[in-house]
Amino acid sequence: MLDIFNTSEMIMMGLVVFSSFWIFLFNYRQDNKEKYSGNSWLILLDLLINMGMSVTGYLLISVVFTNIPQLAAYEGYRYPIGYLFGLTSNVSIPIVLKWFQQQITKKLNEAGKGK
Repeated sequence: MLDIFNTSEMIMMGLVVFSSFWIFLFNYRQDNKEKYSGNSWLILLDLLINMGMSVTGYLLISVVFTNIPQLAAYEGYRYPIGYLFGLTSNVSIPIVLKWFQQQITKKLNEAGKGK
């Protein structure tokens, strides 16, 4: 567990947070302008949530690579895979939740028409 707080891990978490900030700034904010209109505090909250998801995604891969002996042969891939997984985790989770919401809405609409 102390491996999470070593210098290389802290540098990688900082890189993930930095990259997550720019992805949020250039991509996510433009897609949701109507949601944020008049709610500037919501932008900050959403940014913190996205950065948290990115760091959590990176930490998940890092913990898996350091604690599973079968992955010792692939130790060199830990940082690139963790970086990419961290950045895609803050994008993929909202996409999956939106898809899930659409599926539930579709089923409820079908159930409502059937009655």
